[in-house]
Amino acid sequence: MAEIERPIRDGIWVRLDESPLAAAVSKSLLDSFGDAVIHSATLPDGAMIGIVIADDAHVEAITHAANHNAGALQSILITDDPATGTRADFVLPNDVDIESIMSVLRSAKEFHDQVMSLRADVARRKSAIGTIVNGQFVLRTLDEARNLATMIALACPNSDLVAVGLQELLINAVEHGNLEISAAMKQDLLLEGRWREEVEARLEDPAYIDRVVILSFQRSERIISMTIQDDGQGFDYASYISNTSPVDGYRGRGIAMARDLSFTSITYHGAGNLVEATIVLPASEAD
Repeated sequence: MAEIERPIRDGIWVRLDESPLAAAVSKSLLDSFGDAVIHSATLPDGAMIGIVIADDAHVEAITHAANHNAGALQSILITDDPATGTRADFVLPNDVDIESIMSVLRSAKEFHDQVMSLRADVARRKSAIGTIVNGQFVLRTLDEARNLATMIALACPNSDLVAVGLQELLINAVEHGNLEISAAMKQDLLLEGRWREEVEARLEDPAYIDRVVILSFQRSERIISMTIQDDGQGFDYASYISNTSPVDGYRGRGIAMARDLSFTSITYHGAGNLVEATIVLPASEAD
């Protein structure tokens, strides 16, 4: 009996014009991820995409992949115009080398896998704790941010989505706030494959070692409110709240994703180092 072909559930879709760089990307991906790599112009039936990499000639693949995403879609655009308004998580120039592309792809895959793991962890632990009414929590590291996001999300409706958005806000507070790693700097670190190393070094740097992130949680009859404050200098948050505002390089889509998927509202205060995220509870939850 012929084996039934199973749909790809977490694919990497490559839509690049033929070139030596595209051939090198395809070979590297096939060597690393095998059958999960898709090169066809149209997606196979039932295919779900985790990462899409496209160029200017195939930019519509990013939108198409978003409608067939496996969760936490990561998009990479290789373009003549890095300042393009096309929304992608990573925007790379046409003269980028294969080592840099693969470094970004590994980072995109790591982020995607972490989010999928986070959602699965929340699903497994859904009844692990009772309802949190209020509390204040202090953290320093990315691992602490992920663990706290999981715990707090369990006290919220749609907990798997809340975990994803809350993790993004907490990681932003650590990485961009306390450790002062800008989006442009993160882009360079990812291209060089040194992002994790730089984060760990800054966590031990005397200039940043005493900085913390404080999460305050409050649940009332109809609203859950979470405020996240870091010890950084703040940032220009307006360009990160919009889904369409062009930002060169690493796009850092986490804020917009958190707003769209996880919370009723997200409001930044002051210089941007204090953010309030709210969830309006449905009547059944409030009761």
